[in-house]
Amino acid sequence: MNKKRTILLLSAIAVFFSLQAQTTTYGDTIFFDNFGEHTHRVECLYMPAGSYTFASENGDRNQREIQDNYYAVVDPRNIRDAITSDYSFFWTAPTLSAVTSSGSTRFYTADHTPGDINGAVMVVNAGETVNYIYKRNLTHKTGYRYLLSFWIYVVAKSSQFSMEATNTTTGKTYIYTGPLLTDEGKWIKYDLNFSVPISANMTTNEVTIGLQNRNKLITGNDYYIDDILVSTLHTDPLTIDVSNTGPVCEGSPIQLIVNSGGDALPFTYAWTGPNGFNSAESSPILSNSTANMSGVYNVTVTDALGQVATATTNVNVNTVPKSDFSVSGNTIDNKNNTVTFNITPEAGVEYEWDLGDGTKEKGSTFTHTYSIDGNTYEYKIQLKSTISQGCSSTTSKTIEVTPFVPNVFSPNGDGVNDHFMTGFDTQIFDRSGNLLFSGTSGWDGNYHGREMDNDTYFYQIKYTDKYREVSNLKGFVILKR
Repeated sequence: MNKKRTILLLSAIAVFFSLQAQTTTYGDTIFFDNFGEHTHRVECLYMPAGSYTFASENGDRNQREIQDNYYAVVDPRNIRDAITSDYSFFWTAPTLSAVTSSGSTRFYTADHTPGDINGAVMVVNAGETVNYIYKRNLTHKTGYRYLLSFWIYVVAKSSQFSMEATNTTTGKTYIYTGPLLTDEGKWIKYDLNFSVPISANMTTNEVTIGLQNRNKLITGNDYYIDDILVSTLHTDPLTIDVSNTGPVCEGSPIQLIVNSGGDALPFTYAWTGPNGFNSAESSPILSNSTANMSGVYNVTVTDALGQVATATTNVNVNTVPKSDFSVSGNTIDNKNNTVTFNITPEAGVEYEWDLGDGTKEKGSTFTHTYSIDGNTYEYKIQLKSTISQGCSSTTSKTIEVTPFVPNVFSPNGDGVNDHFMTGFDTQIFDRSGNLLFSGTSGWDGNYHGREMDNDTYFYQIKYTDKYREVSNLKGFVILKR
């Protein structure tokens, strides 16, 4: 028969699965089922009614060949080959593998349990139904962790199963359903750890353990199971260590950290703190922290057994000093170039100023005079305020440099105010709108070599502003010799 191979890869969800040897100390054995020693087929006491049909060696062909949805408990070396290779069946042979007449390889095995002369296994030919292949009720002591394990041997891929432990007293279920198994021809062990929590009023809980077929497949899905074990596990006491990433400055995130020691997974967390804070995360983050978040934070950790540990950590969020300052004016020019800077001082705060022209200052208030050279369009002012705990804040503002335009100029040759707006792209118009001057050399009050009369004239000045864009200034100036 053609059967598809798969491999089951187990990972941890709420419970822990391992294909490796357990390193935890084992305790009491609750039960161990190795299916005994049987050269003839027998029924399993823990095959749930309606799940599978017992395959008698004296029954019809489906039973003799243990076809789909049939099972038996028997030494696998005593399962007979089907008459032809055209049917679904389990088989045996004197060697681990053999090549059939059709050329395909068949895998064979003996019982897994060491020392059993005629050791039996549960032989399962799973079909299209998701159902139990093994299920039994047990009484478990409270306050313990337990191991459920079994061995599986895939005869013909693909196969799939789930392991489960349901505490019928509390309603808690541990279950895992894995991918497909395709690794034919070898015994593999799978483990499931589960916990029965501490109880104040009872010493035992009723727990149902089970294995289910999960793959709805006819061609393939054939396997043996053996050596089903439930035993107690050693449990380390629950310990916790709590800290935080503080101290921090206001506005910065701070994380609460708890490191939990113990092996009764999973853990649950309950945090409380100032301002009604609560969280069920293991290590919550307080984003955009404020000073009123400072204080004592308490965490209670509970493991799967109900063991409880509590600890506290003190969070310190330091205040950030103010840095928003005031200036006496937002624009300066070459006639009005002195600026006063001020901030209301706070105790224990240092103020460091960068005035944008290479000048550094300290203190809460002072004045500064800028040199205007015509090539600077703005000055960026930055104040950094730092408090003694190290927290700081920074504020920046911009002062724009604009042209100074006089409202009177006197081109009388005395060397004072003889030219209007030297260095700027300037146009001068008379009252009639006639263009008298255009250029950057500054108007000297003449037009074509003739001195213009004392009068009011109109200008248009182009300059580059702080956005590096060309702006226009329009107005009038009085010529007075």
